[in-house]
Amino acid sequence: MTNGTPKTRFFVLLGLVGVFVLVLFYQYASIMIRPAGVRQRNTQQTGIVERGPILDRNGRVLAIQTELDTVTIWTPDVTDAEKTATLLGEILDRSAEEILDRVRSARGDIVLQRAITPSQSDLIAQHRSEGRLRGVTLRPFPGRSYPERTLAANVVGYVGVENVGLDGIEYSLNNELLPVPETGRPVSGNQVFLTIDANIQAMAQAIAERGREEHSADSVIIIVADATNGEILAYTTDPTFDPNTFGRYTADERRNAPVQKIYEPGSVFKVFSIASILQLGGIVPRDRFETSGGYINESLGFSITDLADRGTLDVEGVIKYSSNVGSAIAADTVSSDAFFHMLRLFGFGVQTGIMLNGEERGILARPEFWSGRTRQTIAIGQEIGTTAIQVVAAATALANRGVLLKPQIVKSIVAPDGRILQEFGREPVREVVAPWVADTMLEMMYSSTQGAGLARLVRIDGVNVSAKTGTAEVFDLTERRYSQTEFIGSVLGIFPTEDPQFIVYVMVEHPRGPSIYGERTAVPILNEISEYIVQYTGMPRPGDAVARHSGRVAVRHSDTPVLETHVPDFTGVAKRTIMPLLNREDVEIRLMGNGWVVAQDPAPGTAYRSGMVITLELE
Repeated sequence: MTNGTPKTRFFVLLGLVGVFVLVLFYQYASIMIRPAGVRQRNTQQTGIVERGPILDRNGRVLAIQTELDTVTIWTPDVTDAEKTATLLGEILDRSAEEILDRVRSARGDIVLQRAITPSQSDLIAQHRSEGRLRGVTLRPFPGRSYPERTLAANVVGYVGVENVGLDGIEYSLNNELLPVPETGRPVSGNQVFLTIDANIQAMAQAIAERGREEHSADSVIIIVADATNGEILAYTTDPTFDPNTFGRYTADERRNAPVQKIYEPGSVFKVFSIASILQLGGIVPRDRFETSGGYINESLGFSITDLADRGTLDVEGVIKYSSNVGSAIAADTVSSDAFFHMLRLFGFGVQTGIMLNGEERGILARPEFWSGRTRQTIAIGQEIGTTAIQVVAAATALANRGVLLKPQIVKSIVAPDGRILQEFGREPVREVVAPWVADTMLEMMYSSTQGAGLARLVRIDGVNVSAKTGTAEVFDLTERRYSQTEFIGSVLGIFPTEDPQFIVYVMVEHPRGPSIYGERTAVPILNEISEYIVQYTGMPRPGDAVARHSGRVAVRHSDTPVLETHVPDFTGVAKRTIMPLLNREDVEIRLMGNGWVVAQDPAPGTAYRSGMVITLELE
């Protein structure tokens, strides 16, 4: 039995092939020929209504979903490429030459720029209506807006073409911010509340920027943490970037330095090495070390010296005067295996687990790879690579009587209807040292701020601070030796000494100003941000008057807040203290209510400009 003649089967087959070719041609024409303005929008994320916002701990919006225009160009319709490139370059603040190259090299539709601002959309629309931008189309597209621009940019991160996170919290919690919907059911993403306090963050960024300029440094890192629970209140690296236009920055400029930059920490590390040796029983606080003449190992042919001859020092003196010799002698009292184990307990050589992508482990070689001098050089902060977040995390063990805490950058995840889905609180990791060791180290660090101690320039009015400075040499890989021109200045501060509430770490990379030393470069930065924190949080100090009502407010007997380069924090300041500012002609102070300031606009840390209006709400 047959299904037809060969000639019939041939014509049937020919017809099927013809239909298939027509379908392919139609699909090709739909994609390549139809102008961009009439194309279907990408529906890969069908059902998603909104990517969830990212907010600071107090609800200040740092990232939010918007529908912004994307600029596309259908090149066959462009009649004057040079004029088009010039106009778009002016509107989008881009190189006209680069736009012209793209237009001339394309043979169809190109996406020039995504998520432009509403004002840029208005200008392009106006030029199009007047016939000056033929071929240019504005296509609405779900985008991401970062209203605070550079504020906490390295924490927040940014999203890519398909509204999918590429870095920071946008990446780490992408599935929470942009969940996969059930078939045909629209959903909204969850809200992510950070531990960051936008006010402290803004001040830290302003101080870091000034510090970098003052010391002609490559970069400045400032991390502020709540010592009681490990929450990160400020996370700053300068220079930084604007996630709204992240594509204009290089990968190095967007680098998340606090978790990704590895460096030798220098003398700051001595607080962890000495604490480790105390815990191991190699030394006790009353031990004394003869540091004159340096540390000399004749069999291996190396020596370690101090910048100044301090003579005989006890353990507190080793920290107070940052003695390399004393630290090296102390390291001789314990084994390499035991010392390595203690440093790993502090978290060096491993990730802290902070909820940020790309975190580095640092460098801490296993003892079998140590040389004859490694134990001594690690004790003084060399031959070990750390990240800034590792130093802060390790400091939580000193601030919490020996218990290491996990650093937290996310406070909670909240559903669109307000339900708390997950909270991130205090998370103890392990006990590193005994309580007496942690307490002893805080007292020794406090001694470093007194008398002739190397951290003596640390001064926060009315607050005892435990601090340790450091000036690290930078190893030059090309020359295979330590550089003579590049250094890292740093300081670690924990306060108040008697009841730690805050940890502040400052790192100044390659200062080239009047001084390279941490006590001259990093300490002033520590002082400024810490003084702000004390005022901002209302930390009690000697001489404070306490007004009691439904709560407790510490009212400082202070002078009128200084308004110079940046707007100060007026919170808690009495109306009578503000009155002198009303006489200034360069700013307008608007007072709403009476009593003490409870809110202000603009926020503390905002750059000063002549003619600005400052509104203060008082109760």
